[in-house]
Amino acid sequence: TVALNAENGERFSQQWCLGCHAIGYAADKFHGIPSFAAIAAKETINANLIASFLLLPHATMPNLPLSRKDAEDIALFIIEMKSSDRRKNATDAHEPK
Repeated sequence: TVALNAENGERFSQQWCLGCHAIGYAADKFHGIPSFAAIAAKETINANLIASFLLLPHATMPNLPLSRKDAEDIALFIIEMKSSDRRKNATDAHEPK
């Protein structure tokens, strides 16, 4: 098996997703279109759900020419925001105010 690559996912996100989605922790770019951080923050989300969503045709997004590996890399890039957001929140909670 080929290892998943979040850096590759970030590159694909900048190429395919940046036109509509805010990538990272910025506010939503367009009303009703969630940022990647907002997607990652959902309790029930995981990388498999994101990758599957990207590969299935749906009305709310264009059909992207992604391989399964590319979709999994994008999903990993998004999901890694969840763990880095938890680390940020834990650090913020311990800093004096």
